Amino acid sequence: MIDQHAHPFALTGGPLDLASLSLDIRTGDSADERRRLDGPQRVFQELLTVRLASRLGCDPEGLSAARAEASRDWPSYCAGLFADGGITDLVLDTGYGPDGESHIADYARLSGCLVHPILRLDPLLDRLIDEGAGAAEAVSAVEEAMAKAAAEGWVGFKTITAYRTGLGVDPSATMSQARESLRPQAGVPVRRRAKALRDFVVRRALAVSADLGLPIQIHTGLGDSDIRLGESDPLLLEELLRTPEGSAATVVLIHGAYPWHEQLAFMAAVIPNVYAELSLHQLFSPLTTTDRLLRILDLAPASKVLVGTDGHAEPELFWFGALMLREAWAATATRFEKADARRGWIDGVERAIFEENAKRLYGI
Repeated sequence: MIDQHAHPFALTGGPLDLASLSLDIRTGDSADERRRLDGPQRVFQELLTVRLASRLGCDPEGLSAARAEASRDWPSYCAGLFADGGITDLVLDTGYGPDGESHIADYARLSGCLVHPILRLDPLLDRLIDEGAGAAEAVSAVEEAMAKAAAEGWVGFKTITAYRTGLGVDPSATMSQARESLRPQAGVPVRRRAKALRDFVVRRALAVSADLGLPIQIHTGLGDSDIRLGESDPLLLEELLRTPEGSAATVVLIHGAYPWHEQLAFMAAVIPNVYAELSLHQLFSPLTTTDRLLRILDLAPASKVLVGTDGHAEPELFWFGALMLREAWAATATRFEKADARRGWIDGVERAIFEENAKRLYGI
């Protein structure tokens, strides 16, 4: 499996705090206690606890200590998880977490996988806005960073504008409006400022992506508690995707656009340059992953569908995410077979979504 949506993970082992692996990242005096109380009530945490305990040969109640012991040889422990998940390659967004870019070789060594980095655009833009850069300077800096990444062999780009000012990108935003949007806004955090500039940059990023011949991932749907979910509906991108830039770039809409997976399937089915990717939701909503996979493949051609884990923080999330995808695929394949799809066709769909489409899109 080529995990086409991955993030940095821990470089050292120790006890495992499953409650910290949560979509609830809000801070505050009671945040840790809240996650500690809520964690055992989550399906995700229960399933990961039981399955990992089985792998480690311990009782679920002793999981944290058993993991600490097993991870004394962290490289072997990590590599075993990735191998058991069938993961051979990581398309890695290094921009999630500190210093990800400087540890690419470590992630390859620990996982035993080939690592193919992609450039997350938004941290650079956030920094420039915070430092008071002008609109033209910000646009040029993003374009230069994209060109530099491509020259160094990085395989694509990513934007999380859904986490910033939303996917309702105005394709008609001008440089003049971008400059105007940089005016100080008291009490507004950087991440919510400069919508016109962010919209202008997204459209330019699509153009540069097309010129460089590399795909661009766009976060859609599900995210942690920092996201405004109503602003992450992929249908909000329709006008942007009708522009020359939006029609030219290879666009991968990630996370299955949960809960808008059927809308995503439609977009992948009718917009030639749009691909649907499934990741993240199988971590935190694992039991309905089969339904989402089936509904996407029921409409979108298999040649337009990819899978990833959205593994982050701990290697166990890559392992668990891959297992959930494999189980969802097995159930989906059975459904196809019962509907009289030919075995050869089913096997071709499996190869496409787990490996071949990612190889083709990212040139790996």
